Amino acid sequence: MSQSQAKEPKYDLTKISARVDRVKVSGLLRTHNDYVMRAADGLFKAANFQELMMEAMSARSYLHELGIFKDVSVHIDISRGADATPGQGYEVTLSGKEYSRVMGSAGTEIGQNEGSLRTELTIPNLFGRGESISLQGTYSSTRANDLQLKFWKPFFHTRFRENRPEISLSIFRQTDRFDISSFQTTNLGYVADFSVHTMLGLDLTHSLQYENSIRELNLLNNKSAPFGIREHCGPKLASLLRYSVVYDNRDGTVFPTRGILLKSTNEYCGLGGNVAYVSSTVHGEVNVPLIPGIVAQFCGRVGIMKETKNTTQLPISNLFYCGGPLTLRGFKFGGAGPVMEGTPIGAQTFWCTGAHIWAPLPFAGVFKSFANNFRLHFFYNFGNSNNFSTENMRSAFGMGLALKLAERARIELNYCIPVKRQNTDKISNGFQFGIGYEFV
Repeated sequence: MSQSQAKEPKYDLTKISARVDRVKVSGLLRTHNDYVMRAADGLFKAANFQELMMEAMSARSYLHELGIFKDVSVHIDISRGADATPGQGYEVTLSGKEYSRVMGSAGTEIGQNEGSLRTELTIPNLFGRGESISLQGTYSSTRANDLQLKFWKPFFHTRFRENRPEISLSIFRQTDRFDISSFQTTNLGYVADFSVHTMLGLDLTHSLQYENSIRELNLLNNKSAPFGIREHCGPKLASLLRYSVVYDNRDGTVFPTRGILLKSTNEYCGLGGNVAYVSSTVHGEVNVPLIPGIVAQFCGRVGIMKETKNTTQLPISNLFYCGGPLTLRGFKFGGAGPVMEGTPIGAQTFWCTGAHIWAPLPFAGVFKSFANNFRLHFFYNFGNSNNFSTENMRSAFGMGLALKLAERARIELNYCIPVKRQNTDKISNGFQFGIGYEFV
């Protein structure tokens, strides 16, 4: 056997004793020392060189999570000095480069069936313990425009690191167009948010928000808007609590092959002001692999909005619009719900489900990694508005092609065939284009 073919000796790093004598974090300019101290906790527990290397990588990841460094490197050296451990002492240096005082970015952002331009100006690590403030603006030619000033502070450096607690306060101005109903809303207000992860049996993400805003509804077409929409015009004050919880164990966000997603959002509005309601929305998704490359997916969404004792009129902009490429394919956005004088007005309740088969392209092996961004799509959707029975439900089936946009969203081009519909529904028979991050 030639020398080049000889096997190189393997070393068991667990048999090499190691003890960390000192840990140094360099590159701290604005950051306080106590914000990074927990990075060293695991390193001092290492008993051999393999544990030392693993804990060094964990410390590097921890410093990245703190959101103060753009890059972190690790250097391990033999400990020197009078207090060095003889023969097995080491020094670990974590060298970081902090973000600049002001950062700016511009790019595109994917929403629900819309794309938008986004610009952002951020001041990171404002007070030296991860606090940041940002000014963000988004512009879309189709539906929503948004301007937001946000301050947030994480608490990853505390003993609650695994729970990833974070608080934030946002001041916002948002304009949302409902072209199908001939009105737009402008909201001006603030949101206080507290988010946290819990891992008691299930890994859940919780968010508790308080929102106070002035909501103003204006008509887009004074001539065609029915009186039922006109009576909602004008400014109103809304004060509400919002709680959401998410469970997600899927192996991917865009084209998952297995796993479950459950998401619930609940609102109580009426803590002040002249808008009052209670609403709840639940979204679920189950992915089951059938044979290699073929995945069955089952989705469902349910929404309910009810009056409270203080309700004088349910806000039309918070009603549910069923239909469109993200909910009920084969129907236009909001086209599978109640109408007034031919104009969709939203529903107090809705439900829709979907059964899907996802498959790779026929010659995916030839195109390799490029083909992994595409899937063939076969679906059957059905649902209803203001009625939880299957009587008079809407349904459609079809097939199409889906394209993954990074790991955040996807584009669908489907050929849809509506099966069941109501006389007032607005259908989309034929090709339908959709873009978003959460589909049914």
